[in-house]
Amino acid sequence: MRHANSLALLTYWNRRRGNRPYPLRSEIEPGDIARLLPHVFIGERSTAQPGRPRYTFRLAGTAICTLAGGELKGTAVSGLWLSENQRNITSILDAAGNGTPVVLALDGLSEDARVLKAEAVILPLGGLDGRSERLLGCISVFSPPYWIGHDVLAGFATTGMRFLDPEKTHQFLENRPEVALPASPHTPAFAPTQANKRHSARLFLIEGGRKD
Repeated sequence: MRHANSLALLTYWNRRRGNRPYPLRSEIEPGDIARLLPHVFIGERSTAQPGRPRYTFRLAGTAICTLAGGELKGTAVSGLWLSENQRNITSILDAAGNGTPVVLALDGLSEDARVLKAEAVILPLGGLDGRSERLLGCISVFSPPYWIGHDVLAGFATTGMRFLDPEKTHQFLENRPEVALPASPHTPAFAPTQANKRHSARLFLIEGGRKD
């Protein structure tokens, strides 16, 4: 775990759950994590796909929506990933939804083939009946490039992941080895396709001019 936002959200989630596998969604207070909110999302489990849960955005912070080039509420969480990575991320979301927190190392590809580095932490939340029904997540970009908000994200590729043991301390979690994920053998690395591109307005005002 490398990004301060990931560790901050995990620390808060851990504190709210106490000795339970995960906290209830009603126990998450936005005011407690106000600094993180632009990077935070809530994923809601639905039954749109028979026999397999599908997670959609119940809400997504402004930083995530800016990356994607538009509002994400009601869209599939897996839709933030490149098409060749969506089966993998769907399985990861299922694991997180079943009670296994996970941290992901991400490469983001823009429509103009620019690349950024990011990290996501995805944590389960329980409903009124105590069963896990939602995901609390945070997606944070390392050294945000100047083109965010101008060049829309085509999608993420997951380059590494850590499944976390809630019974261990944060210090131990930070030192767990990352599992590298191989690139798809069928698609060249970061080759954007028309299907991956998001179509949106491309005129933005960037205060202060270009900054590398």
